[in-house]
Amino acid sequence: FREHPHPIFWRMSSPLPLGQKGLYPNIVRLAFGPPDYAQRLTLWRSALAATPLEVGLELETLAGRYRLNGRQIEEASGAARQAAWQRTPENPAVTFHDLSLAARASTSSQLGELAQRIEPRHGWADLVLPDDRLAQLQEMCDQFRYRHIVYDKWGFGRRSLAGRGLSALFAGPSGTGKTMAAEIIANELELDLYRIELSAVVSKYIGETEKNLKRVFDAAEGGNDILLFDEADALFGKRSETKDAHDRYANIEISYLLQKIEAYGGVAILTSNLRKNLDEAFMRRLHFTIEFPFPDEKARLQIWQKLLPDEAPVGDDIDLDDLAARFKFSGGSIRNVWVNAAFLAAREGEPITMRHLLWAVRREFQKLGKLVDEGRFVTTPAAQSIPDTILGRRVP
Repeated sequence: FREHPHPIFWRMSSPLPLGQKGLYPNIVRLAFGPPDYAQRLTLWRSALAATPLEVGLELETLAGRYRLNGRQIEEASGAARQAAWQRTPENPAVTFHDLSLAARASTSSQLGELAQRIEPRHGWADLVLPDDRLAQLQEMCDQFRYRHIVYDKWGFGRRSLAGRGLSALFAGPSGTGKTMAAEIIANELELDLYRIELSAVVSKYIGETEKNLKRVFDAAEGGNDILLFDEADALFGKRSETKDAHDRYANIEISYLLQKIEAYGGVAILTSNLRKNLDEAFMRRLHFTIEFPFPDEKARLQIWQKLLPDEAPVGDDIDLDDLAARFKFSGGSIRNVWVNAAFLAAREGEPITMRHLLWAVRREFQKLGKLVDEGRFVTTPAAQSIPDTILGRRVP
């Protein structure tokens, strides 16, 4: 190498000490990191220069939302052109949705057994929350959607050492819509949603949990996914006074995860039934903390109405106002009641009636370990008798 008269180029994934021991004394090191927002925008414009695009398509939004390198941008552009041609061969104009799907496919996550991919099925109309909580969720989406403007164009990114991702805690009782809200955000931002499997991450062996967490964040590198840590208390519990080696390593796990959450470039959502169980350091550094309250009577009525599919046959005797007033259920329990009542009605070959719903309510109470007061199920004319095919006997 020393005797070679022309320059030699070495391409490496990580730097090696080539200048040591006189192997090659005159070395110029050039570091090539992932492209920033301005470079990604240039790459998108170049890749799509001769491509017909839908009117109003904003490449600035695309470059700000998906962190791709040059090769991935070329692949995504080609896949989007192919999708547009298959849809309308006579006018193959590429849409933002085409590019979004192609961008996500080019960075398909390698989370594997560490996470479960969730296909978003819900929209804003499905979620019943107080107006202020809905506004907070919208603000979350806006912060991710416009981060390229605030951090890159307006310079706020130069003043912060933290990552440019977004982290949030959804706290509230079970069945109040926390996972549904994560699905809605994934739909809104056109990102893939992965629920982290805590059973595959948390380990009783010292140091293993950190290794698994590193695998999670390494697999999601690029920040084009939403990571959902459901029932996060197991990972984000409060740090305690160090009394032995186990306490020390437990605290290290929490500190390590805090660093990973801060450095992650995508969206990380934690859910918990008990906010007070989480470490205070997390609470200070999260971008959003959103409370999901137990629904009041008005909200319960909305949930009863929204969870009834348009195709489902129902009887004229159903009184949703009465059900919402008498039974204090979360949205998850109300869905269970509708589904169980539908199965009872299907078995009889009838529409869903009040007696089916009341019997399903009774079963939901039993499942939740609540006392079943027979008087609460016979206060309406429709509930005066439960079918023999359900009970095997009649209830007065």
